[in-house]
Amino acid sequence: MKIKLSAIVMILILVFSCSDENTGNKVKAVYNLIKPSAGIYEVFAKNVDKDKIKGNFYEKQIFENNRLVKIERYNKKGDLTDGLFVPAITVFEYDKDGKVKFVRYLDKNGNAANTPQFGYSVIEYVYGPDGKVIMEIYRDKNFNLLNVPRDENGNIKNIDFISPVLVYLYNGGKLKIKAFDKNFNLIKETEGDKPCIPFIDCGE
Repeated sequence: MKIKLSAIVMILILVFSCSDENTGNKVKAVYNLIKPSAGIYEVFAKNVDKDKIKGNFYEKQIFENNRLVKIERYNKKGDLTDGLFVPAITVFEYDKDGKVKFVRYLDKNGNAANTPQFGYSVIEYVYGPDGKVIMEIYRDKNFNLLNVPRDENGNIKNIDFISPVLVYLYNGGKLKIKAFDKNFNLIKETEGDKPCIPFIDCGE
């Protein structure tokens, strides 16, 4: 029995339509106008209509079921760009409890890429029983823990860097932060602010 090609195409369309409907996965894109500013880009117009992005630097935030899963950054020509002090793409992966487990940075070609200032490509978050972040782990594009910059004598250089492992200890209203190198040697201990997720609840 022969089936016309148009009938097959129609069946495939119906199958894929039903599959999307059955998953209940709601995808939404939000466009923000951005501009380079002091070593990072600045968002100066949020949630603009798509027809406003032409001729502007912009970011496209992609949400699935109201969760931010990806940010893509574009230049004025509408091409993905790594030229805004950060790799072109940021991807967010969530754990079974709906908390961000990994933040990954990719270049415009979709390859793992290090952030230019501190050299990390992946941030991993570990949570305690109460849902608070108790550890952040920073890795490069090869998924290796970051190196702490040291001079030829083994002393830590006096430059800005991010420790590969940060541990957060909550004690009432005070938060103690312990910084470790890739071998889990303690390099610094201080009090500070609660950890946050870039582009979600940080000011970044």
